[in-house]
Amino acid sequence: MISSHDAGTGIQRVVRALALALIDEDAQWDIRFVSARRKRRYYRIAWPDQSRIIAPEEMRALPGDVFVGLDYSLDAVRHHRRQLAQFRRDGGSLWFLVHDLLPLRRPDWFSRNTVLRYRAWMGILARTADGFLCNSSQTELELRESLSEFYGLTDDYQTQVLPMGNAIVNESAGDKPCRTAPRFDVSAPFTLVVGTLEPRKGHSDILLAFEALWKQGRGDRLVFVGRLGWQVDRLRDLILAHPELGSKLLWLDDVDDAELLGIYEACAGVIIASYGEGFGLPLIEALGRGKPVLARDLPVFRPHQGRGVHFFPAEATIHELAEATRVWIDAAEAGQIVVKPPAGSWREAASLMLRSMEPVRSRPDT
Repeated sequence: MISSHDAGTGIQRVVRALALALIDEDAQWDIRFVSARRKRRYYRIAWPDQSRIIAPEEMRALPGDVFVGLDYSLDAVRHHRRQLAQFRRDGGSLWFLVHDLLPLRRPDWFSRNTVLRYRAWMGILARTADGFLCNSSQTELELRESLSEFYGLTDDYQTQVLPMGNAIVNESAGDKPCRTAPRFDVSAPFTLVVGTLEPRKGHSDILLAFEALWKQGRGDRLVFVGRLGWQVDRLRDLILAHPELGSKLLWLDDVDDAELLGIYEACAGVIIASYGEGFGLPLIEALGRGKPVLARDLPVFRPHQGRGVHFFPAEATIHELAEATRVWIDAAEAGQIVVKPPAGSWREAASLMLRSMEPVRSRPDT
């Protein structure tokens, strides 16, 4: 739960930004934040200002209430599925934000435990959810396909794609953004990769491509920003023992939002080599900072074509990736790539979220 543990990943940035945008979006809604623990059912919490004192009352529904599961709460939903079912019986409705379907569709990219927990979570949602919020049209498509293929569910639920914002830190709350200067020398250009180190993110491919460039005598710098994930012990050891670590190669695994914003604004561009994404938050975060992007050619990224995103083939060899990277870096550092920031905002996403749930909220009792 983000209220007790903010891992600082892309999902947490989305959850935090949407939650903050909801607070002042619509006075007709009474927005209340809830949390749950393994042995404690969903209850009201003081968030984001945890210094406030409120009665930690247990969540219950009145007709027209809506529960929106923004966070990636696999265990909480499973542990408290009876409470959620009662919420629905009492006249409330259940909506959940789906970030991606990857553990269901590509279990080989995840630990067995994560796959089992995800399947249990999605099974509960398939039985109880009234609606699903999706971070992209691609996620919506894969959600509908998966609900039909795995759970035999073809209708009796709603979906809504939200226009994800690109603001970071307290920009989403309308305040002046807070930046922290990067902890490394940014006077020379560098290429940035943002994301948890995990198999599908393609960090190994990017590192091999840069090694090929370094062998050619180029001095291009590569910066990884992301926490250590799973099934990447070999990659971790390779990075930590790399002869260029601390020079042409940097890995920062404890960056907060304020420093991340500073790093985005200092970089020459961002590379996204993921083999699969539900959305790809670093792509629009980069574009929102006016930075060009080199991305693997995946359907989820194609809507951003023409905004300053260049693509390399989805099945590119390391040689092809290195060549594409060389051409792209030269163009980016020469200022030859025109970037058009995305138009979506967290406020628009929050507003659309509330509008999409209004018919459910106002439906007559049955």
